[in-house]
Amino acid sequence: MTADPKTYDYSRPTHSCDVVMKGGITSGVVYPHAVCELAQTYRLRNVGGTSAGAIAAAAAAAAELGRDDDGFKKLAALPGWISAGDNLFSLFQPQPGTRRLFRFLMAGLGSPRGRVLRLLRAAVTSFPLAVLAGALPGAALVVLTALFAESTVMLVAGIAGGLLLLCIGLVLGLIAGVLRALGSVPANEFGLCSGLPSDGRPALTPWLGGVMDDLAGRTESDDPLTFGDLEDAGIRLELMTTNLTNRRPHKLPWETREFFFDPGEFRRLFPERIVAWLEDHPPPEPDTPAGRRDWKLRCALLSPLLPLPAAEDLPVIVATRMSLSFPVLLSAVPLWSIDASRTANQRALETWRRWAREHPDEAPGAGGPAERPTPERLWFSDGGISSNFPVHFFDAALPRRPTFAINLRPFHPDRRRSEDERENVYLPAGSGGGLLEWWYRFPEGGGLGALSAFAQSVVRTMQNRVDEAQMRVPGYRDRVAHVSLTKDEGGMNLTMPTEVIVALTSRGQHAAAALVDRFAKPPAKPGDLSWDSHRWTRFRSALAAIAELAASFHEGYAAPPDQPGDRTYADLSARTEDEHPAAYRWAGRAQRRLGEDLVAEVDSAAAVLAAANPTTLEEGAPRPRPELRLAPRD
Repeated sequence: MTADPKTYDYSRPTHSCDVVMKGGITSGVVYPHAVCELAQTYRLRNVGGTSAGAIAAAAAAAAELGRDDDGFKKLAALPGWISAGDNLFSLFQPQPGTRRLFRFLMAGLGSPRGRVLRLLRAAVTSFPLAVLAGALPGAALVVLTALFAESTVMLVAGIAGGLLLLCIGLVLGLIAGVLRALGSVPANEFGLCSGLPSDGRPALTPWLGGVMDDLAGRTESDDPLTFGDLEDAGIRLELMTTNLTNRRPHKLPWETREFFFDPGEFRRLFPERIVAWLEDHPPPEPDTPAGRRDWKLRCALLSPLLPLPAAEDLPVIVATRMSLSFPVLLSAVPLWSIDASRTANQRALETWRRWAREHPDEAPGAGGPAERPTPERLWFSDGGISSNFPVHFFDAALPRRPTFAINLRPFHPDRRRSEDERENVYLPAGSGGGLLEWWYRFPEGGGLGALSAFAQSVVRTMQNRVDEAQMRVPGYRDRVAHVSLTKDEGGMNLTMPTEVIVALTSRGQHAAAALVDRFAKPPAKPGDLSWDSHRWTRFRSALAAIAELAASFHEGYAAPPDQPGDRTYADLSARTEDEHPAAYRWAGRAQRRLGEDLVAEVDSAAAVLAAANPTTLEEGAPRPRPELRLAPRD
């Protein structure tokens, strides 16, 4: 049994921390009391998540902003509302064109017991004409056989054949009905539910926006909560979304100016007050005259599309909705931009830029070249598609405060679900804990179940491969609390009973309590894991990686080139202004001197490491040893 976070005193946090939360659709009910358990001791500085974890992260950041207005006590009350009746399920409301398909697909969720009967009932009510048309030939054969069979053998054979044909027809009719209904999904931004209400009850997006306003101590009559509001209070929120058009992840909020939105499209996904805010808060113009001219030109050419606000003015609900666009269940979010790789767009943009330079006092809409660049949609969906557990968020070579992470995973085969929720949580107990690989097994015996598991594993591996590897790195694995879930808990189980939601909420609270005990309290024995042991692990691990990088850098810099005629890196650094290559030259003598001084320091460090041989910094360092390498930012 856990204490009630609604009774906690949140006014005197003694430590600071960062928190990262994993996606998992309804599994997010794990997080509210976990966050409250942390908030009693820790002030939340950086909060991040993806998918359902983005909901929890945004709510946690809002509650931290509203800490003095009972923000965390309100967050503690949230699971009570979610677990009451069908409140959780009712947040997902299909649009009229997708209602039949939604009803049929939702019938397959929940307990396996009675699933076939639920699906059959939903098929008849959702696709009556398709099912009737499919069943009609078999039913007709049964009736005709009963009327005109001349012998018992013909009667039995005819009825058996008719029933078989009827069953096949039912399945084929249902498939035809489902396929036809699927055609309505792209028109609804590739989702069954837009996130807005369709039956008068609270729906996900406006409900969530209202929750965040309330947690932050605001009302709907106030301005929507923005990332700038959080930053002003020293709270950093980062969320992950997936750009399906460019097939890459994006961390929100972004500073880029490349994305525009269609107010009409956004009104199908967001409440009016949010869209109005976006319309009324364009980003500031660039500082330089040339930049301002080019920006005004781009805005005019893309009109009536509008640019998204600057990061500080972006409503948190917009980024949260972009991160939690559960594929197919929730509509994707469309943004617009110009594909600058297309020759026609390059030509049109250059023509318009030349025209704008020649007509500085003339508005682009009043005249100009006939050819215009063509904007195209980019579809943004669930952040969990590209990174379902961004455990790398807020990372530093040497952390100044802990970054806690809460992972969601199935139960280990050696452990069954316990009535004591503490037993359903795992936090590594020693330096080697969490190092072993986690196994996701396929069902024995083959068949469709094994094939389905194989297909799901392909998708999950693409989705989680980086996150799974990162969790095993020393200095990461000791700060990740693992919450175990059964197949009936979390995920797509939108109709979880109250007792299941209460259990998951308690489980999350126990996970956070274990982290607090580990990192905020002094260790009982020198061998126990603690905040100091975490810092020392990161120090040893980072130092070994830096040593490896320094040696590799020195080897590449000092060694003679392999290819005949190649210049050394020192020669490239010392080249004159008229020598090839022309790209990325030093910004001046001072920068060149700084670069050469840094190279000398790295060279000196490499010499120290080489002279110390056979003693190395890698010996006895935490395993598996990570590496420092150049990688793109999210």
